[in-house]
Order: sequence, then C-alpha cells, then structure tokens
Amino acid sequence: MNKDKIIHKDIRKDFPILSKKILKTKDLVYFDTAASAQKPQVVIDELNQFYERHYSNVSRGVHTLSVESTLRYEDARKKVQNFINAKSENEIIFTKSATESINLVAQTFYDKYMSTGDEIILSLMEHHSNLIPWYFLRDKYGVVIKFANITESGEIDIDHFETLITPKTKIAALTHLSNVYGSQIDEKVSSICKKNNVAILLDGCQSAAHLKIDVQKLECDFFVFSGHKTYGPSGIGVLYGKESLLNEMPPYQGGGGMIGEVTTDKASYAELPAKYEAGTPPIAEAHGLGIAIDYMNNVGIENIINHEEELTKYAYEKISELDFVKIYGDGDNRNSIISFNIENIHSHEVSSFLDVEGIAVRAGHHCCQPLMKHLGVNSTSRLSFGLYNTIEEVDIFINALIKCKEFFIK
Repeated sequence: MNKDKIIHKDIRKDFPILSKKILKTKDLVYFDTAASAQKPQVVIDELNQFYERHYSNVSRGVHTLSVESTLRYEDARKKVQNFINAKSENEIIFTKSATESINLVAQTFYDKYMSTGDEIILSLMEHHSNLIPWYFLRDKYGVVIKFANITESGEIDIDHFETLITPKTKIAALTHLSNVYGSQIDEKVSSICKKNNVAILLDGCQSAAHLKIDVQKLECDFFVFSGHKTYGPSGIGVLYGKESLLNEMPPYQGGGGMIGEVTTDKASYAELPAKYEAGTPPIAEAHGLGIAIDYMNNVGIENIINHEEELTKYAYEKISELDFVKIYGDGDNRNSIISFNIENIHSHEVSSFLDVEGIAVRAGHHCCQPLMKHLGVNSTSRLSFGLYNTIEEVDIFINALIKCKEFFIK
C-alpha cells in the first residue's frame, strides 16, 4: 500500500480532535471508530449553527423558527432514505439510538405477528443490543430463541442457519457487520429468509459507515444504525422498515406527535413516520446526522470503502507477522475491524499500554459475551478504522505492540 495514499491529503484536518496530544507528548492515533466515530468540523459547526440560528420544536408551529427546524429535520430523513436506498421517506424512523430501534421492532413485531412458542433466530456473535430485546420477548411471552453457529472465520454457518428454520420461525435478527470479527453477513441469509417467509432485521451499526448500504439489494425487512458511528452526533438512531410492515405494526410509544385524534374515549394514530416518533424527537441530532451523510457522500462512499479495505488488509498482514499475537477470524471477509490478544497479557493491560503511546483501542467483551465464551476468552483488544486513519498509524501501532510485549514479558 502506498504510504502517501489517503482519500485526500488534507482529510485529517477535517477532524479537530485528531490534533489532540495524549499525555501532552503523543499524537493521537484513534483506532476505536467501531465504538464511536470522531466528528468532522462541518458537523460540529452545523450543530452549533442550528442551535444558534434555527432551533425550535418541529411539526407543531407555523412560526419561522419552527418551519426552519422542521425543514431541516425532514431533510435529514430524506438524506437517510437516499443513503440506504429506501423506497419511501415513510420507511425512515428516527429514534434515540440503534438500540431503541431494535427494541421498537422486537416489541411491535411480536405484538402484530407473533405468539407464545414462535421462534426467533439470532447468532452467537450478536451485540447485546441485538440480544436483550429478544430475550425480553422470551422471558415475557415464551418465544423460542435459536442461535445460528458461526464458522472459525467469523461468519454465520449458512447450512446450520437453514436447519433452524421451522414453520414457527417468524424473524431473524443478525449483525450486518460483526463488531468483533469485522466480517460481513453472507447475502444467502436474506435469500433463505425470503424463501421461508421469515422476516429479517440487520443490525447495521458497524456497516453503515464502511459499506455501501442498499436495503433493496440486502432484501432486509428492517435495518438499523446509529448516528454516532457514522460521523454524526450521539442521541440519534435510525430504523428502516418496509412500509407495509410498519403500517401493520402497532405504535411503540404514546405521546405527542404520534396521534391523529384524541378524545376522552379513544385515540387514533398518525400515519408513518410520525406514528413511531412520539414526543419531541432528536431534532438537532437528526440534522447533524444529515450533515454527516453529506460529508461521507462528498468524500465518496466507494473511496471510503477502498481506503478502509486497503488499510485493514495492511494491518491484518502486519499483525499476522507477530508470532505473539492471536487474531480472531481470518482476513478474507474482514472490514475495518481486527480483534486480537497478546499471549499472557490481559486486553486491558494492552489497551492501557497503547494509550500511553497515544493509541486508542477498545478492550473488553465488546458487548458480545456469548461470542467471548464461544472463543474461550474473557475479552479481546480491538482496533477499528475510520476514513481518517492512515498507514503510518498502523506502523506506529505495530511498533507499540512489540514494545508492549517486551514490557510485560521479559
């Protein structure tokens, strides 16, 4: 890989936090984008300007500020629709997080389409946010949860997945891109679900900032992602759902904004998307997400993909040369994430040592305790890339890993 190659030479200047010094002397190397991406200056500036010049509550007022705020809020919805190629703006629901999006689907899908004894398919590598909402259904209503096996390379075992489907299987909820392996789901999974009339939800928290998302090609019924992992603000999540399903499923929460008419005897509910956006929504956060999508589009989604693929490949090859490091999963279907452990050194010690070198990586179970148990470990270290990372930073990281091993193992 050309060490001078980057999406464009000044892109790092777009992210003010990258000029920060760690412990006053070390340049920040931020390899924790899978936990949360850093924000470009344009998003920061637009959020400030929104609060300074345009802020008001949306949809409820005819005065200038309310109109300006509403236009920006709904413009963000349109940007998300285009970003993931949804058929309609009505299919885009703003929530406070991807976690809330999954909870919304779990509860309302059950209410409309499921009953005691019906089945849900998950995988062993799901984030807790795509486990616990379904566990709630199991504990409260007696649904059955089945777990698809995963291969040593970190992919869903397609043959095993297909054997899990029965006439009682109603939905599969699966990660689109694993936050431990960095592996992408096989498109065959959606085809199997469609063939068996099983709905599918894809957790796109790790994929939305790193892959070209097209919900039509993915053939998913639901897709969720979060703003803070896509270079936008925290406090904003997205739920895509097919309009036919969302129309049939009941409201998730009750309050202002989601009603049609209320009397002392009864209430009727608003049409999509307002039906699922009770209360004051994340107004500024939605606007910030829209600006972040503009930013990614201006950089170029294909440019981001190519840059991160080369960066991930280079890092995987360099780490593989270190005989004291174990990588989880292989490199053939990996994108932007590498999880590893150094023999006889706890991941927290590795992370702390790297921090002294100015390098931010994640350490722990990554909200994937069933997967950690499957791997036979309590935790791993994880580096994850964003569009702002460079090959030079990988080299700094490799040298720091060698120093870490020499420090702890004499």
